[in-house]
Amino acid sequence: VSTQSTGRRFSTKKIMGTSLGVLLALCLPLALLCFNGEDYIDYYPGSSQSNVILTAPHDGWIKLDSIPVRQKGCYDSETGQCDWHHDCSNPKISRKCNAITHADLYSSVIAKQMRETIEEVTGEMPHLVVSKLHRSRLDPNRFRDDAAQYNEQAGQAYDAFHGKIQQVHDALAHQGPAVHFDIHGYTSHNADNWTELGYNIRREDLNAGILDPAVSSIQALAERVENFTSLVSGEESLGKLFQEEGFRTVPSPTYNRPADAEEGRPGKYFRGGYITRKWGSLEGGQIDCVQIEFPQWIRDDSDYYGPKLGRAMAKWVMRHYPKPYVNNQ
Repeated sequence: VSTQSTGRRFSTKKIMGTSLGVLLALCLPLALLCFNGEDYIDYYPGSSQSNVILTAPHDGWIKLDSIPVRQKGCYDSETGQCDWHHDCSNPKISRKCNAITHADLYSSVIAKQMRETIEEVTGEMPHLVVSKLHRSRLDPNRFRDDAAQYNEQAGQAYDAFHGKIQQVHDALAHQGPAVHFDIHGYTSHNADNWTELGYNIRREDLNAGILDPAVSSIQALAERVENFTSLVSGEESLGKLFQEEGFRTVPSPTYNRPADAEEGRPGKYFRGGYITRKWGSLEGGQIDCVQIEFPQWIRDDSDYYGPKLGRAMAKWVMRHYPKPYVNNQ
C-alpha cells in the first residue's frame, strides 16, 4: 500500500495494526457490544435420535481480564442470603457464601471419551455442552448471581451455557424420557477414591437409608421403576454398572451410602448441584439428571477410563431410557 501524494509508504501490516488498535479502542468502552457469550461455550451436537446430554461446567480454561475473579459473598444473618456484589458491606463468610474457583481438571476430556463410547454402544451420539471460561470467572453450576457475580460478560456466557442446554432439552422433550449427565471432578477428599453419583439425595439421607424419589433429580425414572432403592444403589443402579467396570462407586451395591467407606476414609459425597436440580425431573418433566464426580486419577487417564465409564452409562441408558437403538440387544 502506498500513497503518492506524500511520498510516504506504509506497510499493510502497519495499517492493519492501526485498524486493530482502533477496533480495540472502540471495543474496550463498548465491551458488551463486542462480547458474545456463545464464544465461551463449546457445543457438540448429538444425533437426531439421541436422548442423552452431557455437560461439563467446570473445566474451562479462559481467564478474561475483563471478568474479575469470583469472590466469596457477604452473608446477611437476618435474611440468610448471600450478597455476591464485590463491594458488599456485610461480613464475607466462607462457610456461608463461599466461591470455589478451582477447575475440575479434564472433566470435559473424559466427558468426550464417554460420549464417544455411548455412541459406539447405542448407535446414537449424545449432546455435549462445555463451559470454556475458567471457574474463577464463571461457575455455571450456581444461580446466576453467584455464578457471574453481576459481571455482564460472565452473565452473558452463563446465559449462553444454560440457553444451549435449554435448546437441547426442548428437542429431547419431544422424544420421550431422556437423561442428562453433569460431569465433575473432585480433589477435596481424594482419600475416598471413589466415583460419586448424585441424584439430589442428601448425604445424611443416604447414610440413614432415607431414599425419597420425590426429592430426587431422577423422579421421572423413579415413576417407571418399581424399586427406587434398587435404582439408586441396587441391581438396577448405574453404580452397579460402574462397579462392574472396576470403579469404587457410591451409591452402589457395595457402597450403598457414604458411611460405608472403609476405616480411615472420610466418606464424603456430593449429591449434585444447581444443574442437577434445575435440569433434572425434580420439578417435573421426563428428563432426569445425574451428577457424576470423578477423582483426579480417573480424569488424568481419560483415554483409558473414559470408554469403560461410557460403556456402563450406555448400558444404563439402554435399560432405563429405551429407544430403537441400532446396537441394542
